[in-house]
Amino acid sequence: MLRIIGDICFADWYFDKGRGVGTSIARGNNPFGKLPRKAEDFWIGNFECVCADSDKHFVVRPDILNSVPHLDLYGVANNHSMQIGDKGYLQTIEYLETKGIPYVGSLSQKSRTFVHQGKKVGILAFSMRPDNFTSEPLYWHLPEYSEIDNVINTLEDCDFKIAFIHWGYEFMNRPNIEQRQMAHWLIDSGIDMVIGMHPHIMQGDEQYKGKHIFYSLGNAVFNMSWEPTKYGLLVNVDLANEKPAVSTQYLYIEKDFFPKIVENLPTVYSRQFLDKEVNKIEENEKYFATARTYNSQYTQANRKDILKRMWKMPFNEKYELISDFIKRRFLKK
Repeated sequence: MLRIIGDICFADWYFDKGRGVGTSIARGNNPFGKLPRKAEDFWIGNFECVCADSDKHFVVRPDILNSVPHLDLYGVANNHSMQIGDKGYLQTIEYLETKGIPYVGSLSQKSRTFVHQGKKVGILAFSMRPDNFTSEPLYWHLPEYSEIDNVINTLEDCDFKIAFIHWGYEFMNRPNIEQRQMAHWLIDSGIDMVIGMHPHIMQGDEQYKGKHIFYSLGNAVFNMSWEPTKYGLLVNVDLANEKPAVSTQYLYIEKDFFPKIVENLPTVYSRQFLDKEVNKIEENEKYFATARTYNSQYTQANRKDILKRMWKMPFNEKYELISDFIKRRFLKK
């Protein structure tokens, strides 16, 4: 079975340096330890950090990551891949290649094929988000439709084709009109399943011409304070029969930053609710107004969490946190 999860950050990030995911992994903890991983399954996820020799945010050192029992394939086209520039991205790719871990979404590896359950699977990965760190990303970035079509055509002999896309707007619970148009076009062009990520919260699933479109799987391994960011989706695709069988399971990120499968969750995070949200057709002005509201809720939750923890922090950590906030918020660095 194919098992697909969303955003994975193996590193400490902006607000938890010294106490985040990377620090936990360095202590020997397994970020995937609570997932039902079987040798016969093939796991795919989004590698949303950098693996390099650096102590900056969103970066985890290779020696720390060596302890992780990695997934079978990672997407490497996202807006944090270039967090510390070309050198960091190339080190990430070098790490994956050295460990023999397949990846997809770089400029030199826009697509990949593999055989699973006797079927040839093709996957292509790209990002439709602006890059905040460089004007020339080394991953597949903002491609034209004609370029995507050319890559899809190279997968013509595949039994099952997946588009793995970094897109949409952070902390928004539904896609916009342009995303739906692109998703439908991808299906019309031969893609069998669209998998989206980037919003850090779940969005709904739409079926178009009998094919599934998951607009956002949400987080899988991430440390974020806002409650909606703690829920994610695991997509299962059984290729054993002629027609792929698709099912989903919910993930919940616990206090140790790592996901486990859960059966029940609040209605507003459920597929039943979110699938209906997909069908809301809104003008962009109204859509982005809602997105700003959700972003504000996320920011407020983050600030409350930071203030709650700040009094316990050593002076150097407080200084670094405040300094980083000023650089990003006011100096735009």
